[in-house]
Order: sequence, then structure tokens, then C-alpha cells
Amino acid sequence: MKNTQKICYFFSVKSLLLRFIDYSHTSFSMFKIIFGKEKNKVVKTMKVLVAMDEFNGIISSYQANRYVEEAVASQIEDADIVQVPLFNGRHELLDSVFLWQSGNKYRVSAHDADMKETEAIYGQTDSGMTIIEGHLFLNGKKPIQHRSSYGLGEVIKAALDNHTEHLVISLGGIGSFDGGAGMLQALGATFYDDEAQIVDMRKGAYLIKYIRRIDLSGVHPQLTKVNIQLMSDFSSRLYGKKSEIMQTYESLDLSQNEAAEIDNLIWYFSELFKNELKIAMGPIERGGAGGGIAAVLNSLYQAEILTSHELVNQITHLENLIQQADLIIFGEGLKEEDQILETTTIRIAELTQQYSKPAIAICATNDKFDLFESLNVTAMFNTFIDMPDSYTDFKMGIQIRHYTVQALKLLKTQINLPLSS
Repeated sequence: MKNTQKICYFFSVKSLLLRFIDYSHTSFSMFKIIFGKEKNKVVKTMKVLVAMDEFNGIISSYQANRYVEEAVASQIEDADIVQVPLFNGRHELLDSVFLWQSGNKYRVSAHDADMKETEAIYGQTDSGMTIIEGHLFLNGKKPIQHRSSYGLGEVIKAALDNHTEHLVISLGGIGSFDGGAGMLQALGATFYDDEAQIVDMRKGAYLIKYIRRIDLSGVHPQLTKVNIQLMSDFSSRLYGKKSEIMQTYESLDLSQNEAAEIDNLIWYFSELFKNELKIAMGPIERGGAGGGIAAVLNSLYQAEILTSHELVNQITHLENLIQQADLIIFGEGLKEEDQILETTTIRIAELTQQYSKPAIAICATNDKFDLFESLNVTAMFNTFIDMPDSYTDFKMGIQIRHYTVQALKLLKTQINLPLSS
């Protein structure tokens, strides 16, 4: 195993050097001017954009950005460094937004996916945006068909009572798969069986099969007036082979048959809306997010479904920052089950290619390096061969800083080799 690791690192370093050499041929003159290595040239301030995502829960986006900032400051005198705190569909939305904007956080009583009382936190920025990060409180340990999204409805209701006009809800990583039935009940909806008895959706998705009629007349009146944006980096449909449950059941320790049973319940729930309200939820792109919550809120209340990079750009104007930067340093460290997410790092790589910007990617593993290579990212470092189960934030930060320093030293060094034909 040790030999394998050495070989992997060797080829990683070799590839990295070749890319730096290639880059020095094409546009090193710009770096000589910026770093002050060319005589009789006016040295300009180098604009460096730092945009690191979190590393597997080991280190946050904010912390990773700070370590990169330290490295840049140690190598580039008077660098103009702009940090962009990132988030993805499952992590760090609330904290990252409040690093970029000011506002207040509110604590409210709610329920988790097992219907146990818990404390939930949502934020409201001074610009009027309310942030709800579902996975922070809507998780559970019961069998999935016995979990409910009721708690999310409670937090949404609290925000509506607090006169919010703009809701941003992160749906990644929440623990319920009930099509948002529990959430709707908390917001005032009522479900009836074939004997006109109320079906209590706080008890879980398995009760969906008893619903015959849906009454939305009691839903919070403010819900139709607010601008709702939903964030998900996972491409899924409400039901079928591309539904969230059918794509992730193995990571949830479910059998295919168990997942199909839940998927059928969600399909039946969508048929109720189709028959009663003439709403077709199946075709909605990313409608499966949050166990179907995205499709429900999109259909009923025109909620917009966004990826994290679309929301990052909306909040931070990331594309404009990349256009203005001389160098971009970015990266991430996702868990294996999160590799399917369309994270902001991919969009950053696309934009650096679009605007012909030098870029350094520092990631936990090399899982996305082939994609970054195809997008002409200048250089790529991976801190691990395989993501460890545990690691300290300090060690992680030191590694990130070390690789950043080495990358910058290479960029500052002119390598006089003949151009390849």
C-alpha cells in the first residue's frame, strides 16, 4: 500500500510540474510583472481570489480560506486578496452567508425528522434574505418511512411570522423522504383518508398511502407572497429511477426494494396533486431534492430551485470577481457520497477557463482532477490519496497552506525550456 501511495504522489507531482512549465511558456510575462521580476516595469498589485469549500467536515470554508490567505500573503507582497466563503448543497450555507452579509440569527423550537423536540436556527440578513439550512436540525434515526419533514415547516412558519419576504432553503442532507407532506401540515395543510378522517403526517411517509384528499386552504397566507429559493446540488427527479431515494439508497443502508417502496409512496403523493390540483410534479428538474420538498414548493409556490454555485454567484457576484482577479485559488474536500454533487468548484474551473485565468486547485483527493484538467486548471494538488475518517483542522490547515506556498513558488520561478513542437 505504501508503494502505491508513493507512485500516486510521483505522478501527481510530475503532472503538476509539466502544467506549470507549460503555463510559464504561454503567459509568464504577466507573472514577472505582477511579482516584480521584470526590470523597468511598473509593479502592480496582484489580485488574488481565494474560494475554498469545506473539507469533509474537518475544516470549514472560512478556515480554509484563511490558511490560503496566509500563504498568499507570505509569497506575494501587497497582494489584494479577496476571500469568498463557499457552501454546497449539504453544508455551510448559513455560516457562509453571514460571513458575506450582516444580519441576525434566530433560535426556534422545532422537531427533528424523528419528531423529537430540538432547537433550530435560521438567519435573516439585513437585506431581507432568510436562510434555513435543513440538515442542521431535520435529521433522524428512525426507519426512513417513519420520519417527517414537519420540523422544516415549523421553521418556515417561524420565518413567515417574522415577516420574511425572501426564503432561501438548503435541502441537501435532510433526513426525511415524505414529499414534504409533514412540512405542509406544519404550515397549515390538512390530509384526509377515505373516511374523511385526518391523516397525521407527523408520523412519517408510510401514511401517505392512506391520503385521499388534500386541503391547502389553511396554509400560512404569507407563503404565496414570499420569494422562495431552494438550494440543491444533487440532480434528481421526484420519483422513478432518477429520484433521490433511488440514487442514494445504498448510502442510506436501504435495500432496493425498501427504496422502491418509498419511491412509490412519493409517486402516489404526486398523483394526488395531479388529480386534485392539476399539477404535474414529475418532470421538475431537481424536484427530488429534500425527499420531494423541492417539487412541492416549486409547483405550489413557484419556488426557484438553484445549485449552490448559482446562489454563491447571486450573493457574492463570483463571476465578476473571477473576471477581475489575476489568480484564483480554489478547492474542496468532499466525502465520497458527496462526489455526485455539482459543487461550486466545478463552476469556478469553468469560469477560469472562460476568462483565461491562471488557477490553482487544492483538494483533499484527486477525484475531480480529470474534470479540472479538461477545463485547463493551471495546477492541482491533493492532500490525500483517500479521504481519512478523521483528521484535525489544524493539520488540514497546515497542509492547505503548505501546498499553496509551493504552488506560488513555482509560479514565481521562470523555467527556461524550449517550447515543445
